[in-house]
Amino acid sequence: MHLRDASNDQRKKMANWTIAAFTHRGRVRPHNEDAVAIGDHILTGDMDSPLVITAQTGCALLLIADGMGGHAQGAMASRAVLDYLVAAADRLSHPAICAEVIEEANQQLFKLMREDEHAIGMGTTLVGAVLAANRVVTFNVGDSRCYLFSADQLVQLSQDDVPEGNTNQFGVRRSHALTQALGGSWFPTAVEPHISVDPPLAAGETLILCSDGLTDMVDNQTIRNTLMTAKSPLQAARTLVAEAFRFGGGDNVSLIIAQPLKPELVIPGLGAA
Repeated sequence: MHLRDASNDQRKKMANWTIAAFTHRGRVRPHNEDAVAIGDHILTGDMDSPLVITAQTGCALLLIADGMGGHAQGAMASRAVLDYLVAAADRLSHPAICAEVIEEANQQLFKLMREDEHAIGMGTTLVGAVLAANRVVTFNVGDSRCYLFSADQLVQLSQDDVPEGNTNQFGVRRSHALTQALGGSWFPTAVEPHISVDPPLAAGETLILCSDGLTDMVDNQTIRNTLMTAKSPLQAARTLVAEAFRFGGGDNVSLIIAQPLKPELVIPGLGAA
């Protein structure tokens, strides 16, 4: 059904978002093994500037997969996981079965490894969110993060799957060791995703998802200050990426920034702003 045909009751259930997304190999790595998804748009490779999308939809799916450096075919792993999860978007929005869907994506990686010996050991982290009119469902496996910026405070909604004591007071990691990821081993291993359900984003709140290519370069205080002063997700994304590059750009960097869209700015449907 086209949005122009929707009833008033259906329109009230629609949520309106403005979303900026970016992914790049950084200044050191030869290839970008990250993958980013907004709805059914999957972004890979190096972007010249952030993509901005406005959406008026019942749910908005946001995903970042960080292919594990040093493992075979990290880019293949991140893309395969996002392909699987985008196709299962409706199920991801239900907290009771979200973990089951992520485990299916995990097992899909091991299936691909059995079919291609060159892919053995490939793996990826995952962070995602489903934005709906009545709630926000967030989930992660590994060290990619999800933050909520609200009332001038930055709150980490995700949980880092890293050894205890591996993160300092500024949220910066001391090493890249992981306690779990999707794939990443020679034999099938189940994952236990971290899943949380929170109230829907309110006016003035921002959700940010990112790979460790951002958080290894930019501390939480800088992220908070950027979100406080930025006038749009696009401006925030540009500033944070510039900061990551300024401090070395040592890894692939990917991020998604989402805010509720002011009603008068809504563009029906889904398209580039």
